[in-house]
Amino acid sequence: MEPDQPTKADSTNERTPSIASFFVLTAIIAFLYYSLPKNGVIWWSDASRNALNGAFVLDILKAMPIHRPVEFAYDYYRQWPALTILFYPPLYYAFLAVVYAVLGVSESSAVLTACLFMLALGWGAFKLSRRWLGPVSSLAVAVLTIGTPEMAYWGQQVMLDVPSCAFMVWAAFYQFKYLEQRTLSTLSLAVLFAVLAIYTKYNSAFIAVPMALSILSVQGFKAFGDAKIWRAVGLGVLLMIPLVAIFFAFGRYNLEQAASVPTARAARWSLAAWTYYASVIPASLSWPVTALALAYLPAIAVSRRYRIEGPALLFFGSFLAAGYAFYSLVAVKEPRYDLFTVYPLALAAVLFLDRMLGALRWRWAPPVALAIFALVFGQVTKPAPYVAGMREAADVVSQAATQDSNVAFWGRWDGSFIFDMRAYADRPDLGVLRLDKLLLTDVVVSLELGMKDKALSADQILQAFRDYHVQYVVFQTGFHDDIASVSILGQLLQTDQFAPVSTVKLTSNYDFSYVTELKIYRFLEPPKPGRVLPPIEIKLLGKSID
Repeated sequence: MEPDQPTKADSTNERTPSIASFFVLTAIIAFLYYSLPKNGVIWWSDASRNALNGAFVLDILKAMPIHRPVEFAYDYYRQWPALTILFYPPLYYAFLAVVYAVLGVSESSAVLTACLFMLALGWGAFKLSRRWLGPVSSLAVAVLTIGTPEMAYWGQQVMLDVPSCAFMVWAAFYQFKYLEQRTLSTLSLAVLFAVLAIYTKYNSAFIAVPMALSILSVQGFKAFGDAKIWRAVGLGVLLMIPLVAIFFAFGRYNLEQAASVPTARAARWSLAAWTYYASVIPASLSWPVTALALAYLPAIAVSRRYRIEGPALLFFGSFLAAGYAFYSLVAVKEPRYDLFTVYPLALAAVLFLDRMLGALRWRWAPPVALAIFALVFGQVTKPAPYVAGMREAADVVSQAATQDSNVAFWGRWDGSFIFDMRAYADRPDLGVLRLDKLLLTDVVVSLELGMKDKALSADQILQAFRDYHVQYVVFQTGFHDDIASVSILGQLLQTDQFAPVSTVKLTSNYDFSYVTELKIYRFLEPPKPGRVLPPIEIKLLGKSID
């Protein structure tokens, strides 16, 4: 056997390179994990909410409020108002809860969970690539998949995108096994992993398109009479019923809002909207990887030696087309939505190099060099961001706050502050009053995309602090202080009704202009005794909880 020739996945010759590749991937992920700051410094808003959702799953399992689960969830949200459980699919939070149960609730536990999914993605990429490439080149594809700038950037954060990509890669792995073996077990596993991807992120549902088309390309219309297929489809439908119910009860608002943001970058059917994700691919993958992936397209048109089997080309082509069309229709445009393209394009880049170099024994060397370059380039030019200061502020107020009081917070990183209060403060009697909920309404995804000022007076704000037993206020300077109510709040905090306690300077590994400072004030009127949960508006449900 040539040193870098593809073999059957279950061959005896596969065992040693597979074990070695797994350890290489594990070492890379371990390095990424240990190089990250992870002590309460979550930067991305959704990441802090995902981390808190896992804590909620753990807490509700511990409490087992069998007779009042809905009330428990509402009370939890009013105490820690950064919860988004069920507005997104719940599977990832179950994994977080398991890790929290073993290691405790912390950012380091949450990031470890994220990194384990990075390992699952890399390992799946290696196993799938072995159908067409030798072990070393397949390892290069795996390293490219987890190490290209955008994938590594988001994979080291507590986000849903990389876990959903991992499940989709494994769904593809078993899909190709089914096309080869035609067994119910392999197709059922493909369907199961596709369902798990959707249970992680709704958008992953587009994988049904390439799965169906690849089966039709092999079996033709006979597929409609194949009992194995109908059994696997039935399994998928059955497993999806709970998630469909959750989506229509909770998640639909999120998708509708994302699809029609009034301040979107471009009109839905404009050229800008439909070329956006193509334009960000070079930054996501790096230019060398992008160029080699693009070179693969004309190569397969002119030479058979570059081609993989027809069903595989159809699968990856329709996978990219379906995903691209779906995300282009979504009004909110972000580079991380392009992550589904990473594995197919990384595979194309390495296939081009591998086939171009033909029978040369060292043909694995350029793919390895490419993978190392992309990994190092991504870590140097786009490391995972952090913003420190929220945990320090949480420590200050949690050490001084009166029993059963609330901390009012105004700032960009409310989710991170709330998670740090839950994870590190060890004060289950305290709660957080999010001042954006008090001062604003009709927020569209984020304040930058639209909201309405309630135009509260200073007296109304003071009365709210009294009613909700607020003792400490954490206020980020320079954060939307052009909003009238925020300006009034800032002026109010300078009066003799509040005493300055501490100033926490926010720091980051990026030169973000909005990284300012947190000023902590004590409301001089002592809070009323007893626990009170502030009423809160949940726009996504169209209701208020009193």
